[in-house]
Amino acid sequence: MQQAAAPFSISRIFNASRDLVFKVHTDANHLEKWMSPEGFKTIHASMDFRVGGTYHYGLEGPNDMQMWGKQVFREIVPNERLTFIQSFSDKDGGNTRHPMSATWPLEMLAATVFEDIEGDSTRVTITWQPWNSDAIGSSTFDAARSGMEQGFGGTFAKLETYLKTL
Repeated sequence: MQQAAAPFSISRIFNASRDLVFKVHTDANHLEKWMSPEGFKTIHASMDFRVGGTYHYGLEGPNDMQMWGKQVFREIVPNERLTFIQSFSDKDGGNTRHPMSATWPLEMLAATVFEDIEGDSTRVTITWQPWNSDAIGSSTFDAARSGMEQGFGGTFAKLETYLKTL
C-alpha cells in the first residue's frame, strides 16, 4: 500500500517582474547560472522546453561529487506555472536513485508557481511531493523537510543574486 506524503512547499518574493523570473526558470543558459544548492556549480544544462520535453542537468559539489537530475515537463503555463516530474539521473538522462539516499523517492511531482506581487515583484512557490512512491520513500521525504528548506533557501539566494545582474 502506498503512503502519500504531504507536499513540501516553499515560497520567496523576488524584486523582479514575473516575466523575467519565469524566463530565468525556463532557459538552460539562465538556469546553469543559479539553479543549484549552495556549494554546487552546474557542469551540464540542456533543455527541450515543451510539454513532454526535459531539462537535464549535472551539478558538481564539494570534493568533486557529481549529481545529475532531470525534469520532464507535464504542464507549461507561460508566466504562471510549470509542472514536471523531477528525478535524479545519470549523465545520459536515465532515472537513478538519490546518490546520498537509496530510499529517496525515484520521482517527485513538482510545481513552480509565479505570482505578481505589489510593484514589480514576483512570488515563486515551489511544491514537491513523492510521485508513485512506496511508504519508505514517503517517510524518507517527510524526514528530509528541513534539508529541503535549507537547499531551496540557498538556491533562492543564488536566484536573487542572479536576478540583480540582469
